Order: sequence, then C-alpha cells, then structure tokens
Amino acid sequence: ETSAWSIDPQFVTSSRKIVGYAGGIKPVNVGKVAQDTIKACQESGGKEFWIDMESGVRSKVIGASGKEEEDIFDLSKCYECIDTICELGLIEHPPVLQ
Repeated sequence: ETSAWSIDPQFVTSSRKIVGYAGGIKPVNVGKVAQDTIKACQESGGKEFWIDMESGVRSKVIGASGKEEEDIFDLSKCYECIDTICELGLIEHPPVLQ
C-alpha cells in the first residue's frame, strides 16, 4: 500500500537517492511524515531522507510592546519533534536534551 505522502508531488528525489519532504510538517504530524518519507525513500531505492520544517516550529507571541504579535522560532516545538523522532528509533536521544 502506498501512502498519500509517498505519492505526493512535493517529494523530492535526486540522483544520489536522497528523499525529502517539506510542507505542513509540525510536532503533531512529524512522526507520520518521517515514517512515510522513510517508506518513499525505500520505494525509490534511496539511502537517506530529510524533512524540512520552518513554520511548523514557529509560534506567535506578544511582543515587547504588548500589542503586536511576533513570530518566533519555538525551541519547545523543536524538542517535541526530536522526542518523536527518537521514540521512532530513527536517532538516539541527544544526552543534553534528556
């Protein structure tokens, strides 16, 4: 069975057989995206994969003026993603984050 992610035109493969996905990835779906990207990598004969997250690890906060919202890079969202990827067994949990 082919997943929706693995047939999505946003998947990118290169001659080096590295597969990647970008778009709409955030802490709540990073595990599923990683699993689907791994599957697409395997189906294409790839050996490595990447995922690209930007807006999914950002948050809006009230700025110093107390009126305007600022868009910030949110480390807590990054840590959530790291935890999820580690729980999948794709990498070992970095000791400094335990």
